[in-house]
Amino acid sequence: MKNYFALLVSLLLLQSFSAKAQIYERRSVQSGQSLSAYNYYLFPSFSNATVKLKNSGNLAYKMNFNMLVCQMQFIGSHDDTLNLLQPDQVDSIYLNNSVFFYDRDNDGYIQIYPGNVPLRLAVLRKVTYEPVKMGALRAGFASYSEPLGSSGPKDVGMDDNIDVVKETIYYIVGSKNEMTVASKSNFLKLFEMNKKEVELFIKRNKINFDKDYDLQKLLTFCLNF
Repeated sequence: MKNYFALLVSLLLLQSFSAKAQIYERRSVQSGQSLSAYNYYLFPSFSNATVKLKNSGNLAYKMNFNMLVCQMQFIGSHDDTLNLLQPDQVDSIYLNNSVFFYDRDNDGYIQIYPGNVPLRLAVLRKVTYEPVKMGALRAGFASYSEPLGSSGPKDVGMDDNIDVVKETIYYIVGSKNEMTVASKSNFLKLFEMNKKEVELFIKRNKINFDKDYDLQKLLTFCLNF
């Protein structure tokens, strides 16, 4: 996995973003309410994870991915739920058979789904906040993060109404770590020799290209040729 993070980021930047299939989800938080009340997670519970650092060495935490704020979180020594505030120091995170990388340029995490096949599914999730400025919100979310962060309150109530807007983009990762947007047109290009069969499968199974389950189902079908 050496330099895998840097390779994935460079490949991601080479994508034609005008063609990406973006999914937007918007959640409104009213003045005086806490963002923590809206939290929901990728996995059912916090699980053992290995954090591989760029400067060598590994850390072990119980972790989960917060789907509201698109932050990797972990359980600290005082049983607090904490944000990973310095993801640039991390090469990769191994959690529940998935691998996570932080993409600095997009300010979001890339998740590589499990699998040892020539092609795998990946997803980039990132979040923006309106109308609150990012700096003000991040200050409110500062967490005691050991050893990758700083101290501050765990919970925060907002003074203004805000919209939390999450953007999700699915990719197909190739055997050489090349990344292609997981759109219908790109599936048909990748499996051009079986284009008719793939089109028929998409139609019969009503494949939704905004759903990871459907994309995994389609990818599994295509890899059986």
